[in-house]
Amino acid sequence: MPWKKLFRSRRTRLAIAAIAVTLAASACSGSGSASGGDTITLGLPVQATTLAPVYLANDKNLWKDHGLTVKVVTFKGDAELAKAVLSGDVDVAVGSLTGPLTAEEAGQDVKVIYGGFDMTAFAWYAIPEIHSVAEGKGKNWGVTTLGSSTDLLTRFAAAKAGLNPNSDIKVVQGGASAARLAAMKAGQLQANIFTQPQTIYAEKEGYNKILDLKDLVDGYPMHVTWGKPAFMDSNPDRAKRFIDTLSSAMQMTKDQPDVAAQSVANANKISLEDAKASMSEWIDQLYPDGRMPSASAMDAFWDMGLQGKVFKARLPDSQWLDSRFLPKTS
Repeated sequence: MPWKKLFRSRRTRLAIAAIAVTLAASACSGSGSASGGDTITLGLPVQATTLAPVYLANDKNLWKDHGLTVKVVTFKGDAELAKAVLSGDVDVAVGSLTGPLTAEEAGQDVKVIYGGFDMTAFAWYAIPEIHSVAEGKGKNWGVTTLGSSTDLLTRFAAAKAGLNPNSDIKVVQGGASAARLAAMKAGQLQANIFTQPQTIYAEKEGYNKILDLKDLVDGYPMHVTWGKPAFMDSNPDRAKRFIDTLSSAMQMTKDQPDVAAQSVANANKISLEDAKASMSEWIDQLYPDGRMPSASAMDAFWDMGLQGKVFKARLPDSQWLDSRFLPKTS
């Protein structure tokens, strides 16, 4: 069956359309930031161990070293986060790349100003009766939200296994990894896409690892930093100091992983042992210089989005990427 037929999903199209309408409406609410002075409101999509540098910066108040006060707000997925950015309630977001790209396609002016989280940290787990993606036919598959990266990746994985992701599996919007793991234990979901530490917990519960993202790609834009140019243009020094702090926190995470792991454990309310195990999976894929994944990895990302009808067309980098705040490299 042709790719474009494989990925026609009424639920995904409706989800994206709803987000687009909301984003378009939010443009009327103004483009200025709600915060002032040296304060920045930072939005995160969910709690995740892969956000270790942010938690470290908060725990050690590295923001203060750069003259900033940062207020962190955690949402229930990238859709809610995108709405907050576009409404001006959030100055800067650290979330999936699908968020700003979907906003840009909806006619909103947003820019990615930092990458660096180039992790292949996702993996799929299933109940003991399922040993492969193909065996998940007819089952309920959990994702964070429809139209999100987890949705895109799950549909791509299903199609790569020869399934029609629109009819052979049921994609269920279940929120963050912890909530979806609970739904799995309750029998509501039979397969799930997780990041650490839920991958560890899934294994402890006896679920089968049926696919790893690293089996599909060599890099992935797990998180990017993005916002509205109106904020960056009005506050270039503040934006630069924010990125410099995040870069420093990322380097500190790599240099002092035990310290960073404690911050991760505190923020995610998990054991230090599980935090360390989680970080060991992806710490080598942190890049303090803020780079995006390799060209081949970005090609794969766009292929997934285009085949999954998440994006209409590949956008030129100049339309969504602003590199002026990136740390200078020698």
